[in-house]
Amino acid sequence: MGNTILKNLTRRIVITGMGTINPLGNTVEEYWDNLIQGKSGIRRLKNVVLKDYSVQIGGEIDLPDVTEYFKSKKMLRRLDRYIIFTHIAGMQALRDSGLEVEKNAERYGSLMGTGAGGVQAHLTNIKRICAEKFHGVSPFYVINAIPSTGTAYFAQEAGLKGSSFSVNSACASGNHAIGISFCLIKMGMADAIVAGGSEAVVNEAGLTAFGNIMALSARNDSPETASRPFDKDRDGFVISEGAGVLVLEELEHAQKRGAHIYAEISGIGFSCDAHDLVAPHPEGEGAQRAITLALESAELNQQDIDLINCHGTSTTIGDLSESKAINSALGEYGSRVPVHSTKSMLGHLLGGASTVEAIGDIMAFEKNIIHPTINQFEQDPEIHLNVVKETREDKNINHILSNAFGFGGQNAVIILSRFKD
Repeated sequence: MGNTILKNLTRRIVITGMGTINPLGNTVEEYWDNLIQGKSGIRRLKNVVLKDYSVQIGGEIDLPDVTEYFKSKKMLRRLDRYIIFTHIAGMQALRDSGLEVEKNAERYGSLMGTGAGGVQAHLTNIKRICAEKFHGVSPFYVINAIPSTGTAYFAQEAGLKGSSFSVNSACASGNHAIGISFCLIKMGMADAIVAGGSEAVVNEAGLTAFGNIMALSARNDSPETASRPFDKDRDGFVISEGAGVLVLEELEHAQKRGAHIYAEISGIGFSCDAHDLVAPHPEGEGAQRAITLALESAELNQQDIDLINCHGTSTTIGDLSESKAINSALGEYGSRVPVHSTKSMLGHLLGGASTVEAIGDIMAFEKNIIHPTINQFEQDPEIHLNVVKETREDKNINHILSNAFGFGGQNAVIILSRFKD
C-alpha cells in the first residue's frame, strides 16, 4: 500500500518538546489547564475594528510581553503576527526539548505550516499602494507576506541549518508539517526537526473571505457557544489565531541526551479528495483513505485507536463528511471509539489548528485525562460518533488518531502513541 516504504524504515520518531500560543493560553501549561476545564477562548472581537460586519466573534490573542523570545526588539515590531506566533511557539518547544542546536546544527531543521501566511501584511500594504502608489509599501512587505518566513526567521534565530521549509496545505498544514518531518527523520535526513503550524487571519480580510462563503458562525450574541462541532444546530466555524509547535526527534538521539519523551508518532496518512476547492468529499472518501493509510503505516488495527481528535470544525458539511469517513475507515468501531473536537473551545486556527490540537492530546498521555467537547447541546442524528462531552480520566489511552482536512481536499492524519521503550 501507499505507506509500505515507511514500514521498512526502522527509525522511531518521538516528541521531546512542545510550545503554543493560542486563545486559551500563552504556554502549554495554561492552554492545558483551560482545556480540561472546558473553557472557551472565543469572544466578541476587540483587536479588530469592525463596522457593518455580520461576524463579530473569533479567537483572539492579547500578546503578552514576548521579548524574551526575540533577539531583536526592533524585528519584533516589524514582523507579521503569524511569524511572531510561529517564533514564540517554536522557541517554547525548542527550550522545552533541551536540544543543544549548536552541537549538530546541520542535522536539525524546521518545518512550519501556514495556510495563508502574512494576510495582515497584504491588507496593510495594498491599502498603502492604493493611496500612495510605489512609495507607500513597507520594505518588509515581502518577507512578512510570504508563507516561508515563519520557518526562515525561526531557523535563523535558532541556528537550525538542516532541512527547513514551509508547508502550505490550508487547514492540514500543521499535520503535513509533522508528517513530512516524520518522513525526513525516518529516512535519515535529519535527527530532529521543529515542526508545527501558525495562522493570523483574525482581521478584516480573514473575516470577509470566510464570511462571504458562509463558512463562519454568526452567533455574535453568544461567542462562547458559537463553535458547536457535531451539534444539530451548528452554523459554521469560528475563526481563530495562534500557533503550535512540536520537536520531533529520532528515538536513540533523544535517549542518548536524556530527553523527556512525551509521545511517539507511530503513523501518518496523506490523501487528496480531488473533488472540490472548498467542500470536502460528501462521503468523506479522501479522509477515509488518509485514516486507513495512517493505521497501515502504524501497523495498528481499528480497535487499537483509543481516541480520535476530530477535525471537527462545526460546519454543516464538514462534520458530517468526517463522521462518514471515520465510520467507513473504522467500521462498526467508528461509532464507539471516543472522539472530541478541540475547536469547540479554540475555534479554528486554520493552518495552526492541528498542531495545537495535537499538543492537547499529547497531554492526555502525560495526565491521563481526555479534554471534553463543549457546546454539544444535541448531537446531529446523522452523525454517528461517540463524542466526549465531559472531562474524563482514562488511564488506558495508548493511541490517538488526529485528523486535519484542508480546502482542496488536502487530508493529513497522524497517529500519536504513548511511548513504550
